[in-house]
Amino acid sequence: MTHKLRELILLRHAKSDWKDEDHSDIERPISSKGKKQASKVAKWLQDNALTPDLILVSPAKRAQQTFRRICKECPSEFQTLDELYLAELDTLKQVLANIDNVHRVMIIGHNPGLEQLYRFLLHQDPNHDTQLFPTASIAHFILPGSWQNLESGDGKLQQFIRPKDISQK
Repeated sequence: MTHKLRELILLRHAKSDWKDEDHSDIERPISSKGKKQASKVAKWLQDNALTPDLILVSPAKRAQQTFRRICKECPSEFQTLDELYLAELDTLKQVLANIDNVHRVMIIGHNPGLEQLYRFLLHQDPNHDTQLFPTASIAHFILPGSWQNLESGDGKLQQFIRPKDISQK
């Protein structure tokens, strides 16, 4: 039996706008800086031929807006999943376990959950409190086996990109 490799791209939503205090957390939009971040990330994904086969998106407005800026012409299938809103590690693992027969998956979501999953895949303490996953950052992993059996340390990090690492051409 051959084990196919899978790819997982974690994308934290772009910088959100805190100006309007009447917005609930889930309704908070991305800021003008967030729009620029998302556009840079979209171009980087395109330049690196990292179009996902499936994109799973949090229902939060900032995640949805990030998704729309990343995938203006994305041929990918996408799903908005309520459980991705502020999802923690166990929820993210369960969401991935429900995937079948997809090679490259992107999750657009939130911290601390994305960072917990990042650390889990690298076999680091998922509850470590140093934040290293700023807004609109991407972690691209190669994973063995199936989505159903993710173990700590399964991820081979291919690249970790923050918007400030992307040069504009």
